[in-house]
Amino acid sequence: MITLDDFDTYPDFPVEGILFYDIAPILASPERFRAACDALTPSSSEPVDLIAGVDARGFIFAPVIAQDLGVGMTMVRKKGKLPGDLLEADATIEYGASELVINPAGVEGKHVLVVDDVLATGGTALAVASMLGQAGAASVSFAFLLEIGALPGRDVLAAYAVHSAVVV
Repeated sequence: MITLDDFDTYPDFPVEGILFYDIAPILASPERFRAACDALTPSSSEPVDLIAGVDARGFIFAPVIAQDLGVGMTMVRKKGKLPGDLLEADATIEYGASELVINPAGVEGKHVLVVDDVLATGGTALAVASMLGQAGAASVSFAFLLEIGALPGRDVLAAYAVHSAVVV
C-alpha cells in the first residue's frame, strides 16, 4: 500500500506556492514501486483495452500496468515529441499551460485507462480525455498515484471514473 509517507515533498517547486510531491522514494524501492503499480491497476471488473501514459511521470507506471493487464499502451506527449498525424489539446495546469498530443491510431473502440502521477486542477486529464474522445475511445477512466483533494481536479473529471491511490 502506498501512503503519503512514501513521497518526499518540496515547497515552492517548480514555482512559488506549489508543494511538489516527489515520487523518487517510490521508484528507489522495488517494493514501493510494485505497490504503486498495483494501486494504479483497476479491478478485473473494469474493462481496460489500452493504457495511456501521460508525459512524463505517467510513463513510468503505464507500461508496467499495461503488461500486468495484458494490454497495449499509448503515450500522451508534450507537443513536438511525437511524429505523425496527431491530435492536439491545450492543458491549463496548476502552474502554467502545456500543449499535449496523442497518436489516435489504435484508440477507436477501446476502453482507455489514463495513468498519471498527480491529479491537481484536472487540466491535463481533461485535455487527454478530449483527445481520446476525438480518437473514438469507447470509454476513458483515470488512475492517479496522488490526488490533491483541495484542488478541483475530481470535479473537473466528474464525467469520468477516477481512482487515486493517495488523496492529500
